[in-house]
Amino acid sequence: MTRLAVRLLGTLQITLEGTPATGFQSNKERALLAYLSEESQQPHTREKLAGLLWPEWTESAARNNLRRALSNLRRTIGDRVQDGEPFLLVTHRTIRLNPAADTWIDTRAFRRLLASPRQQLPPQLEQAIELYKGGFLEEFSLAGSPAFEEWSVMCRERYQRLMRETLHDLVGRYQA
Repeated sequence: MTRLAVRLLGTLQITLEGTPATGFQSNKERALLAYLSEESQQPHTREKLAGLLWPEWTESAARNNLRRALSNLRRTIGDRVQDGEPFLLVTHRTIRLNPAADTWIDTRAFRRLLASPRQQLPPQLEQAIELYKGGFLEEFSLAGSPAFEEWSVMCRERYQRLMRETLHDLVGRYQA
């Protein structure tokens, strides 16, 4: 069983070894994990993340908020557990989701299933459709963080377009 699973399509769900993760003290921590999960292909500077989640705060206060949120996030997801790779790679300058960690992210699985359109078979398309439980971060918002909201809307539109194309492709294959 995957140690950390993050569902971003539909209602945000975070599970640890199949059990819902509890202990989040704020939506900012959930938003941080959601952002790092979706944007996992590269590290992100602390300044960027602090500005994304706390744009109304001074840089120093925003970085302090990020430090506290990151600390609680790591505690909540058991990131410092000794068995296996840590979920997050954290340095003094950057933070990223560890590509070697035992994680499963629905959007990553969705994109992987749709990666090579010419080779897709109806079962692959059906698996991708099954992963789509609703819009990206449906019913999740972060008041006071317009950049995060804008990013979320752009992701939602991208996945809605991919889903429409997938449904259209599957219908076409069945008609053929």
